[in-house]
Amino acid sequence: MRGPGGIDMEPNQMLSGKVVIVTGAAGAIGKAIAMHLALDGARVAVADLRVDAAEAVAAGIRAAGGDAWATSVDVTKDDGPSTMVDAVVGHFGRLDAMIANAGILTINPILDMPVAEWDRTFSVNTRGVFLCFQAAARHLVKQDEGGRLIATASIAAKIGSPYQAHYQSSKSAILGLVRSAAWEFGPHGITVNCFCPGNVDTPMWDLIDRERGGRMGKAPGELFKEVASRSPLGRTQVPGDIPPLVSFLVSDGSRAITGQSINVDNGVVMF
Repeated sequence: MRGPGGIDMEPNQMLSGKVVIVTGAAGAIGKAIAMHLALDGARVAVADLRVDAAEAVAAGIRAAGGDAWATSVDVTKDDGPSTMVDAVVGHFGRLDAMIANAGILTINPILDMPVAEWDRTFSVNTRGVFLCFQAAARHLVKQDEGGRLIATASIAAKIGSPYQAHYQSSKSAILGLVRSAAWEFGPHGITVNCFCPGNVDTPMWDLIDRERGGRMGKAPGELFKEVASRSPLGRTQVPGDIPPLVSFLVSDGSRAITGQSINVDNGVVMF
């Protein structure tokens, strides 16, 4: 079977019965994750600010024989994630995992960056993850059956890049949140992890290539190829490279893994 992002895969039932929320699920990586989780047997809540786009993803999952339900969420609103979690539990009857994937990126040098742009980036990328974790954890603790909290970080959290200080910083903060949350929720059987994609062929990386590459005097496509060349594997990534790890982190087989930031980047960053 041709899976999300062009990856050949076969469906299995490793996540059978588990209810998983994916935020930012209408985006390239979020959609790939939602589709893969459903193929692995999960019941997926497809959550996005763009509810029509979320419904399109959910409809595609259902058409392929999976179980999916679309809902809207604004992760920057104080009650956005909690309202979403309540709705998902009301629909599916339980919750097993939260994938806090919603994120944004802009390109701007520090000298020119408005404070509002910095704040907006943190509001979605960091505060949004915190609110999603908090809302999901409150239910998981009450449910008392363990669970999974997983965030999308980035290799940007571990390296520096020009014109992305706000994005880099917002993703670095996720690593600290994950480590602290792992200690708080471990006694409840809840694991907390994040994964760090590299240069995945998505609209976000098109923006980086165009705007950051342009500021660096590079031709279109040049920066993307340069980053790929730093990989031992010597290739770029597609969205379908990411979901297999996420599916494993949701599964019972990941029960001994918590507080970790795991790179999925073709080996560009090795720490």
